[in-house]
Amino acid sequence: MTNPSRHTEWLSLVEVSGPFLAVPVLEKAFPQGLDIVETPKRQRLRAAYEEWCDAVEDNDPLLSDLHREWIRLVFTEILEYDGSTLTTDAEKAKAYTVASPERTETFAPDWLVVSLSDGKPRLFVSIQRPGTDIEKVQRDDRWPASLLERMVALCRAHAVRLGVVTDGERWMLVNAPVGGTSSDASWYARLWFQEPITLKAFQSLLSVRRCFGPLDETLEALLESSLKHHEAITDTLGEQVRRAVEVLVQCLDKADADHNRELLRDVSPAELYEAGLTVMMRLVFVLCAEERGLLLSGDPVYDECYAVSTLREQLAEEADRHGPEVLDRRHDAWARLLSVFRAVHGGIDHESLRMPALGGSLFDPDRFPFLEGRSKGTSWRDSDAAPLPIDNRTVLLLLASLQLLEQHGGALLLSYRALDVEQIGHVYEGLLEHTVARMPSVTIGLTGSKKAKNPNLPLSELESARMDGEDTLAALVKETTERSESAIRNALARPVDETVFGRLLAVCGGDMTLAERIRPFANLVRTDAWDEPIVYRKGAFMVTLGADRRETGTHYTPKSLTESIVETTLEPVAYIGPAEGKPREEWKLKTPAELLELKICDPAMGSGAFLVQACRWLAERLVEAWAISEEDDGFVTADGEVKPSPGGADPLPGGMDERLLTGRRLIAERCLYGVDVNPLAVELAKLSIWLVTLAKGRPFGFLDHNLRHGDSLLGIHRLDQLTKLELNPDDGLYQQRIFGQNVAGAVAEAVETRKRLRAIPIRDIRDVETMARLVAEARKKLQSIELVADAMIGEVLRANGNTRAIDSVLDSLAVQADAFLKGDLKMGCAISRGARAALSVDLPDGKPARKPFHWPLEFPEVFQRESNGFDAMMGNPPFLGGRRIRRSIGHVYLNWLTTALFQNASGNADLCAFFFRRVNDLLAHDGYYGSLATNTISQGDTRDVGLAKICKQGSIIYKAISNLKWPGTANLTVALVWIAKSRWDGPCEIDGQIVNRIGDSLTNESVISGKPKILRSNSNLSFQGSIVLGSGFVLTPEQAKRLISKDHRNSQVIFPYLRGEDFLSRPDQSPTTYVINFFDWPLDRENAPIGYTGPVAADYPDCLAIIEELVKPERTRRKPNGQFALRKPLPQKWWIYSDKRPALYRTIAGLKRVLFHSFTGKYVIFDFVPLGYVYAGPHNVFATDADEDFAVLQSSFHNLWAWEHCSTMETRLRYANRNLFETFPFPSEYKDLKEIGGIYHSYRKSMCIRREQGLTELYNMFHDIDNQDEDCVRLREIHSNMDQQVASVYGWDDIRLQHGFHETKQGIRFTVSENARSDMLRRLLELNHSLYEKEQKSGNGTVKFKNPFSRAERKRK
Repeated sequence: MTNPSRHTEWLSLVEVSGPFLAVPVLEKAFPQGLDIVETPKRQRLRAAYEEWCDAVEDNDPLLSDLHREWIRLVFTEILEYDGSTLTTDAEKAKAYTVASPERTETFAPDWLVVSLSDGKPRLFVSIQRPGTDIEKVQRDDRWPASLLERMVALCRAHAVRLGVVTDGERWMLVNAPVGGTSSDASWYARLWFQEPITLKAFQSLLSVRRCFGPLDETLEALLESSLKHHEAITDTLGEQVRRAVEVLVQCLDKADADHNRELLRDVSPAELYEAGLTVMMRLVFVLCAEERGLLLSGDPVYDECYAVSTLREQLAEEADRHGPEVLDRRHDAWARLLSVFRAVHGGIDHESLRMPALGGSLFDPDRFPFLEGRSKGTSWRDSDAAPLPIDNRTVLLLLASLQLLEQHGGALLLSYRALDVEQIGHVYEGLLEHTVARMPSVTIGLTGSKKAKNPNLPLSELESARMDGEDTLAALVKETTERSESAIRNALARPVDETVFGRLLAVCGGDMTLAERIRPFANLVRTDAWDEPIVYRKGAFMVTLGADRRETGTHYTPKSLTESIVETTLEPVAYIGPAEGKPREEWKLKTPAELLELKICDPAMGSGAFLVQACRWLAERLVEAWAISEEDDGFVTADGEVKPSPGGADPLPGGMDERLLTGRRLIAERCLYGVDVNPLAVELAKLSIWLVTLAKGRPFGFLDHNLRHGDSLLGIHRLDQLTKLELNPDDGLYQQRIFGQNVAGAVAEAVETRKRLRAIPIRDIRDVETMARLVAEARKKLQSIELVADAMIGEVLRANGNTRAIDSVLDSLAVQADAFLKGDLKMGCAISRGARAALSVDLPDGKPARKPFHWPLEFPEVFQRESNGFDAMMGNPPFLGGRRIRRSIGHVYLNWLTTALFQNASGNADLCAFFFRRVNDLLAHDGYYGSLATNTISQGDTRDVGLAKICKQGSIIYKAISNLKWPGTANLTVALVWIAKSRWDGPCEIDGQIVNRIGDSLTNESVISGKPKILRSNSNLSFQGSIVLGSGFVLTPEQAKRLISKDHRNSQVIFPYLRGEDFLSRPDQSPTTYVINFFDWPLDRENAPIGYTGPVAADYPDCLAIIEELVKPERTRRKPNGQFALRKPLPQKWWIYSDKRPALYRTIAGLKRVLFHSFTGKYVIFDFVPLGYVYAGPHNVFATDADEDFAVLQSSFHNLWAWEHCSTMETRLRYANRNLFETFPFPSEYKDLKEIGGIYHSYRKSMCIRREQGLTELYNMFHDIDNQDEDCVRLREIHSNMDQQVASVYGWDDIRLQHGFHETKQGIRFTVSENARSDMLRRLLELNHSLYEKEQKSGNGTVKFKNPFSRAERKRK
């Protein structure tokens, strides 16, 4: 039999996405190993590849021909296709095309592999230019689908399962079964020669024999056999824009230096980055508007003096005509950009050129006056601009970064007419990760691999490493840049070209000393868009990763998900029927007036993807509603109002496009609300909505009142929280404070003002200006009240959960607020200072100031109406585990969430659970919520904090997808959840199944309900392993052997170290590493307690020296303030484990062996392991050596229990013993399971040893429906028998287990039937509750029934 490690080896060298080939299937298909690639054939292939690489590198004029010849050689020489099977006729290939959903674009193969018998294609081949990224969206047409996605669509359209997409280097095999899950695997030509086994695998799988051989041996058959046993991109344009922003920032910095640092004196680095990014967003809008004919493109004056879309070509032509250096000396292009920005905002009114003002905060010249050379506080209307000397070369770069998509072999011109708003949002939301920082020292930009994001290193670090030797320097650069060591050493050894040094000297400003310091590293230095070395001088600005949105769990939501979430959320809002349980044909669309009264919100809107989709979807419904009204003889005005007769009003345009655009503008202005903690995201969301609502001759829709900046979770959500100064006003007999009447009155006035605002139709900029004045008026009425609310929230934060302190300080604030709101301005200043200080408590370094968001003050009309809240909310809230919340946002903020906002909530819950709770409070009584969530939303603490509380309050989950692989680049498994606040009479749907009710665990509640309880009878039997905290404790076998050979006493502190990966992957489950363990011993005799005579760490100097060198520096690391970075006592007792688990080792001391289970894994797998190990945490150890305990825990009963109640890491189970073991109801008596438990364990152990397979690999075979290996069949029989005997000891012989291959949430598994699974889970839960009740009745005394691990208990006693 072929050693499976051969297949594991090549599979690890191939990039696989989605369900590919399972190792057992490969074993069966290649019993003698992979096909051999003959030496002459491999030599010809290598020669051809090198010739092709040279042509690519040199951009050979004949590259196109060489490229196709290279690909032809692979197909004919390696894969052995000939003219009868490989069709390279383009016309024949074009007969097989697929169109985009909008039918605007098509995709066809370049070549075909056809069957000799019927002439039908068996394989499509798409040939791409060298360097083409097959997984990136091709932005040169209107089809936002990657080449991979297009090939999947092409294959499915013509029922051809396989396709190959190649750029000559990457060879991607696409597997697209109709109705099944697609997958792909990529080989790289360079690895064919570095790792020859990959070439053997490529030939073995894709050769003509696998295409036309016996049906059960074809690649399609192998993939089909594997499909049921498996579970399933940096953006070039985004990087171009990031680089352009950095160049602009550096130019602004240079201009500031030329102005003696006066220009940017009051400008923070973050504000500077916002300005740079705003310039790019302005340019994106102008390009979109010009290409869509919404500005004055075509007017000779506009085209010559203002147009942005033609400016790049004009500058490039100027450089070609006069030389590129002329661009360095001219600065008119920057002034032109500033002029068009002003024109967009304020309009043009001149006899030769007229353009209506569009307004909009994005284009407001006074947001960043320094861009125009003006000081802060000046107005563009009455202050002269002095445009900065930003040279034309910089402007050319800005425009090129937006208009040209850089690709190998030439740049592609982007069409902003075709570019989707979501694509633009995706690019810019990625840029929200960045900020600007001043460099504290000279920093060098280094050339990195594709994986490394623009690596940089301080010059001083490079110099220090160089002094330590070339090896140290090479290691540092390799770690930073992720380049190969050989490339780095070659660069260091190569003499520096004088031309390169000349450029280096130039960027150093002529500083010869600095340039000479950099010279040794010159060949490592990255170059910018102008091919100049990147050197950040001391004090210079650099664009860097800041408060990464992914650090706060934020991910851009793909359009495919927003469409689904928005439609399902808004259907019961827009129609009468879904919530009432009526069939689709009986749904009734609401009237236009009702639709325009809807309030829809995204509380974490990012770039506005959900709001854009909601705008589109609701506008379509509005247009339908208008048509219905007209059919009923109603008259629809130009402002969307339905009247019985015209009455002199202008009619709604008749064209569908015009109507849809009008609908979008009305929906955006009246219905959409959004909040984001990042102010740049707010501007980006406005841009996204403007791009789908802009009409020629009409200003931007007014969105400032509804898209706001703030923290959705920090602030009040009910007005009486403020009037009573109590976060939980329903908890007691709290009375309105004295100033409360003033608050209520001011809010009522603000509501009336905002109602007047909504009644204004926007026809020109004057209407927008009127709306802006009204918003300012409304905000002024509430400004003082918002300050009091800020102070209230700040004081609650500062109290950090201290209830007495909160009561006292809020009583004091009530007196201050009353005086302030009556006109005491000094008191107002005091409240303001206190609020700022309190809101900054425990704010992590580098984080922006906290900005509370007070919902009833920001959107008073939403919460002062009868329904009191939003009709619908939707979005993709941040995913962030509790510990990461503490690290990222601060301990005090976490306490706010768990004690103030939601009392007694677990701090281990994911952040998205708190968003779910907040949204539930913000919804109208008949509101709806649709959201993405981490898949742990239905698990453990996250479920208890979120869905469990929401459902307990009466909300109903009416649809859910419990596990969905994230379709984008993030490595996530998510859940989709839709919630009705109070009413849902229709059927519910969970994972495509119609049910009566969905529980908070996202399961069919009619089958399983309630939550398991912790059972005292299971306590003190399961333990986490030791948390070492310090890689220096861990030894290789060789190191351990040397230490023991040197001093045999070292064997007393060196132990085998069992980790999860060894347990699951090694045939005998034995450790591959050792670990030093000083238990809880003192460091030395001098520091030992008085009278202590036991061993100390210093008794083993060789081992202690290792820990002192490798562990102590990290353990005793200090923060900038001088405090230890780690908690006490880790720095003080650096030679001891973080968590020693003494109870574990005491409990198991009398046993012969123990049960072990990895903390994470693909399967539930228990096995016995010897004593004498140090068991690594967080893996689990169980204090038993009994076969009957093994039988229960390895049975399908406990397997089902574990998967039902576990949390997951991606798609892997996390075995947390408190949730899974301590709740599991063992049978009362089960000693009869000893024999079957022993048989199962022995047979499985012998299989692992005999087949040299680890446990995970073994269970991959076990659950493979196509694997009928004798061993697997026998193990399944034993497992089935064991399950039946376990059922018997429970007294559940009546359950028909029906073992076989069944579909589960984890895929196809060999397990019991779905009916049996439901019945088993129900009975186990009932038994858990019954046992819990008995324990409660027994009080704190001894439990009267048998402890599950009675044998282990007896041994301990």
